[in-house]
Amino acid sequence: MGRYALGMGWPGIGWLGALLLIVSGYGWGRRVSSRAGSPMPLPVTLLLILGMSVLGLGLVIRAFLDGQDGPLVTGAVGALGAAALAVFTARE
Repeated sequence: MGRYALGMGWPGIGWLGALLLIVSGYGWGRRVSSRAGSPMPLPVTLLLILGMSVLGLGLVIRAFLDGQDGPLVTGAVGALGAAALAVFTARE
């Protein structure tokens, strides 16, 4: 039996978490820079972004504990970069 058959983690799950962190960072940046009359209500947007970021953070932490440090660093830096990109490239 391999390591992954015993429930120790899935290969690539940390990168999925990093992707979720980056997408949630971009969504947060879009929401911060949007006008007040957004098509999606603020509570729905915040719950969706919070859920994605918590799930992504959990996945990258799990991957970090399994010995992969790339997804954690990529997800954290990518989320900040994506949020900044969304804020500074917003169109009026």
